[in-house]
Amino acid sequence: MIDESDAHLSALIVEDSEDDALLLISHLESGGYRVGWQRVETSDALRRAVTEDRWDIVFSDYAMPHFSGDKALSLLRQYDQDVPFIFVSGNIGEETAVAAMKAGAQDYVMKSNLKRLVPVVQRELAEAELRRRQRQVEDKLRKLSMVVENAVDGVFITDSSGQIEYVNPAFERITGFSGREVSGRDPALLNSGRHGKAFFRRMWQTLHKGQVFRDTFINRRKDGQEFYEEKAIMPLLDAQGEISHFVSIGRDVTAQVRERAERERMNAIIEATPDFVAIADECGRLLYVNRAGCEMLGLGPQPADWDGADLDDLCHDETARVRLQEALATARRKGLWESEIELCSREGKVIPVSQVILAHTGADAKVEFYSTIARDITERKRFESQLQYQASHDMLTGLPNRVLLMHRLQMEMDRAQRHSTRAAVLFLDLDNFKRVNDSLGHQAGDALLQRVAWRLGNCLRPNDTVARLGGDEFAIVMSDVRDIDNILTIIHKLRATFDSPILVGTQELFVGFSAGIAVYPNDGDSHDILLQNADTAMYRAKAMGKGEYQFYAAGMNARGQELLSLETDLRRALQREELVLYYQPQMDLGSGRIVAVEALLRWQHPEKGLVPPSDFIPILEESGLINVAGDWVLRRACADCARLIGQLGSVMRVAVNVSPRQFNDPGFVDSVRRVLGRQRIPAGCLELEITEEIVMQEVSMTGSTLSELDRLGVRLAVDDFGTGYSSMAYLKRFPLDALKIDRTFVEGLPGDQGNAAIVEASIYLGRKLGLEVIAEGVETAVQREFLQAHQCDLIQGYALGRPMPLPALIEFLRDISRH
Repeated sequence: MIDESDAHLSALIVEDSEDDALLLISHLESGGYRVGWQRVETSDALRRAVTEDRWDIVFSDYAMPHFSGDKALSLLRQYDQDVPFIFVSGNIGEETAVAAMKAGAQDYVMKSNLKRLVPVVQRELAEAELRRRQRQVEDKLRKLSMVVENAVDGVFITDSSGQIEYVNPAFERITGFSGREVSGRDPALLNSGRHGKAFFRRMWQTLHKGQVFRDTFINRRKDGQEFYEEKAIMPLLDAQGEISHFVSIGRDVTAQVRERAERERMNAIIEATPDFVAIADECGRLLYVNRAGCEMLGLGPQPADWDGADLDDLCHDETARVRLQEALATARRKGLWESEIELCSREGKVIPVSQVILAHTGADAKVEFYSTIARDITERKRFESQLQYQASHDMLTGLPNRVLLMHRLQMEMDRAQRHSTRAAVLFLDLDNFKRVNDSLGHQAGDALLQRVAWRLGNCLRPNDTVARLGGDEFAIVMSDVRDIDNILTIIHKLRATFDSPILVGTQELFVGFSAGIAVYPNDGDSHDILLQNADTAMYRAKAMGKGEYQFYAAGMNARGQELLSLETDLRRALQREELVLYYQPQMDLGSGRIVAVEALLRWQHPEKGLVPPSDFIPILEESGLINVAGDWVLRRACADCARLIGQLGSVMRVAVNVSPRQFNDPGFVDSVRRVLGRQRIPAGCLELEITEEIVMQEVSMTGSTLSELDRLGVRLAVDDFGTGYSSMAYLKRFPLDALKIDRTFVEGLPGDQGNAAIVEASIYLGRKLGLEVIAEGVETAVQREFLQAHQCDLIQGYALGRPMPLPALIEFLRDISRH
């Protein structure tokens, strides 16, 4: 806000364009100034203007047909060193601007960015005024210094009636009167008339009492100039005790009085400045802080409020304190340090400042004290941050733009090279976006792009980057790409994200996209080539039709199409009952009996045969079909368990794997309850296998679900034990019945000492907690003997039998019972 008293501005404009000058004036007036101005465009006109009038500020274009900005600056400085000179140009380069400021210009403002104009004018007017005041103060201080250097005490003696009998040379120098001129005359010849009768009556009363009179006199020299004397007048008594003479000793303190007045004015200026000004002793302890500094740092206005504080105490962390100590060391060595640093208020607010520290030394060259001035540059830093953000982000969506995307892509490429992984770029182009713009207008198109950007950001991994390249084109940088399936997972999530319509105003819009994919290092070794190849792949995808994606590398397309085809077939497989269950037996090592089986899901594809679980289980998870498949497995496994019990005449337990998505379904416990009731099997015949990931994801919710299942009587086992979280607290906390040692630890037994130690510890832990321990992946008699020797409860693996369909399992169990 511009103060009303400072609102008038006298501006000289060196500009060949009347329109540009009017635009400049318009910006100043919109900022609150009342501008009186004159436009010149030649050196003669400029010379007349600066000699005939006084100007508050000068603005100049840099390049003009008949004149130039640097010549204008040089000419102006011949007449006025203080008036602010600011370049306002449309084409001044950075190097030219820096050279101009070194030559005496205060700042430069681009014509394309006049919003900086008013703040720059406010700042430079204030600094120009400060420079003028400082020059005036310096002139006065120089005069006072000359007076102080030559000042000595003046002495004169009078008789008892007050007639001057003697003066010393200092008196002559101080008063301008020679001894002959004042001899026999009354000292009243020095009277300036500035003291009243009461002053002199008090003086004579004191002297007649035989006492010394001390006071400061304002006297007048021979030339009529007034001066100040700190004077002591004493009476001299004769032998009879009568006053015979008076002796006056006067010290000319005119310089001190004026210097004190100047100090008070200087102090007023320092107190009025908006910058932080402080003085510290040689150890850095604060001796003085001005009002602005106290307000900036939250210090009290009285010295007692910050007495004993150090410059160190103004730093917000150890790094800033170390930097301050380095600054003081530089000031001691060079006399001055200046840079940007961060201070901290007592409320904990971090304040960026531009600071100067001066070291003041004594005659012995040792530092006696430091002075410092610091300007709060929070607004400038905020402005720089805004500029940086604007330079690296898309203003419509807030997403990174191409510049930042390239930077992030290069970082991910470097990271992938260091860790021997891959990075990928997905180039996305919205389908039919032009139709939205044409039919609903650009405002609706912008709103759609903003909502698309929000959805894209919400479906990516934390380390991935989504950027808007312009128009309806977006790009995604994927980090740590281990396998093509990672990319396809993101493609699937993106499709799922845009399955639902986007509401723009009252209109629901369905958005699709075409995607091109390039993978580092296969498809390019620079970010430019990688993005270009992803763009090429995207155009290939658009040529295939809407909603398609293409890899730049043909081999990856084949794998992607294969997985996409599998997903389509898998949806049909659920309807055509192509899914089947295989069972793998589990043996009790104590009795040697088969007491349980694990149900394993298989897919009997009509053309491809038995599809590996590693190919279709992840697709079930990603597509959301895992709940449907999981419910089917639970029903079929319980039905087969009832059939086993009926045909074999003995209780047989069946273990069923539960996926995280299925476990977190609010209706999961009810599904288990319904299946048990429908098949009429004992609840203890059903064992649900869950992973450590499920157990640890939401401890309170997981505990509640496990407790409900436990109350049903269902057995609960932790699958793949040891491959997940290292904390074992949940084994004690939750109502678990068994833990299954993962096959990766059984491999290599007993020769692999590390695996052997893990297996032994797991068995020991399970037994101590009262849990049944099952070892998976047992393939050899040696592994079986090792596990039996260490009291493992159950084993499962090819050593007993491969997974088999139900009819084969029944025959297998009957054969065992015969022998």
